[in-house]
Amino acid sequence: MKPHHRNVLILRGIKVYSIRETAEILGTSEAKVRVDFHRATKELKKVLHVDWIGGLANEYSK
Repeated sequence: MKPHHRNVLILRGIKVYSIRETAEILGTSEAKVRVDFHRATKELKKVLHVDWIGGLANEYSK
């Protein structure tokens, strides 16, 4: 995973910073944070082989 994607995942997903706070910390735009967070979560789901539906992993969706 790209370091920038990892940083966005940590700041948004784990530390629960807002989009604005994350953009300020990383020195980037809010739009880039939104896009990178979406791409990073998509990549993480692919790596973990997880399909999230309603917050729960659905093992039967494959």
